[in-house]
Amino acid sequence: MTLLRSLAAGVGLAALATSALAQSAPSAEEIAILRAQVQALSARLEQLEAQSRNAAQASPVVAGTPAAIAAPAPRPVQTAAATTAPAPVDWATGLPEWRSPDGAFTFKPRIRVTADLSTTFGSEFANRDLTTTELRGLRLGGQGRIAGGFSYWIEGDIADNSVSVANAFIAYSRKLGGRDLEISAGQRLNDRGVEGGTAEDQTPFLERSLMASTLGPERGAYGVGVAGKLTGSVWHASLSVTGDAISDGTTNDTVALMGRTHWSPLKTEAGFLHLGGWGFVEDLTPVTTLPSRNLVVSSRANDNLRLSSGTYANPKASSGFGLEFGGVHRSFWAMAEGGKRVVETAARDFDQDAYSLSAGFFITGETPPLSARTGTWTRPKVLNPLGADGYGALEVVGRYDTADFSDSLTGGEGDTWLLGVNWYPTNNTRVSAHWTAWSIDNRTGAFTGDDSGNTANLRMQTAF
Repeated sequence: MTLLRSLAAGVGLAALATSALAQSAPSAEEIAILRAQVQALSARLEQLEAQSRNAAQASPVVAGTPAAIAAPAPRPVQTAAATTAPAPVDWATGLPEWRSPDGAFTFKPRIRVTADLSTTFGSEFANRDLTTTELRGLRLGGQGRIAGGFSYWIEGDIADNSVSVANAFIAYSRKLGGRDLEISAGQRLNDRGVEGGTAEDQTPFLERSLMASTLGPERGAYGVGVAGKLTGSVWHASLSVTGDAISDGTTNDTVALMGRTHWSPLKTEAGFLHLGGWGFVEDLTPVTTLPSRNLVVSSRANDNLRLSSGTYANPKASSGFGLEFGGVHRSFWAMAEGGKRVVETAARDFDQDAYSLSAGFFITGETPPLSARTGTWTRPKVLNPLGADGYGALEVVGRYDTADFSDSLTGGEGDTWLLGVNWYPTNNTRVSAHWTAWSIDNRTGAFTGDDSGNTANLRMQTAF
């Protein structure tokens, strides 16, 4: 502090000298003002010196420590990159998603467990009146992103006491004119209608409709090949060229060209209108006979309750198309889908016709999870998940569907009326109770002739 007082005196003298240089004869009044300023500064420095001595006496220096404590180092300033870096593990969707520090690489496991209880009664055939339980599906896999705009998805399914590969592909994504372009190679679910293009755990019904099962290509719901999709805010268009699903490689593949588009006009906060269409052509020349399709009627757990298409000898090609019309208004949704498949054989062409009408309503006020962007179902966003203050989401659904193979002498026909309730405790869990009144008329197989009855299904499911 003595040094500070000397410095203050020096400042005062410098001020006097400066004043003297400015004017050779300073007045007595100016000298008095400068002297008062120097005295005030000296008094303030003495006060600070006394406060410093008191603080030192109150906090004696501990042996072994520095006599003077350095001021704490300033906190490092976070850069923009540091504040926006993704967390290494994200649990937002219920399962962990691992991410690299720059977010360019990710990995997320996929799990689906579905268990069913089914009972059928009222059939003319005693062997159709079955009560069964089934692990409808145990699906395990993973998906993620790779630096450079690539992504991958692979999963296997354990169902009906067998293991199969479902989605298994790699994709490249980028922006094109403000839209999302995706090109994929491998095996993936068909983009064919609303029900046919949606994963089974996300459709409002426990089984896909007779319409969705009837009008698909011979290879089924999956095929290995190349697919491209362009997606806007309220529309999308896709095109794929595929062979059969993953097989043993002992026969030639059939080849199918398939395309779909949908548009959601009149989109408002209350809902939107859905319009769509799809079509395919396939080459069946490597096939000598098309085996009979045995379509699921209400429950996959009852193998004695099926609708048979009959066989087709010497097929050459197949083609099909479908139309989609429906929409969403607040908590209500409705959808109509229908179309035709034509099987070309050496003898003649055979028609296969099918359509479905479906609707649903969320009693608890949720928005139906039909995407105006992709034209497929997603999982609902539950407003009040099950817990201390919530009871989940409750949806009532209904559907009528029909399929007709009777253009062939061995083809059957049938229809179903369905009424069900879906309870979603959380976004990833579901409990469903569905009742179906069915009527089928098979011309081949162990259960031929006109028959009708009822089937009740109960399902518990969790999917991530």
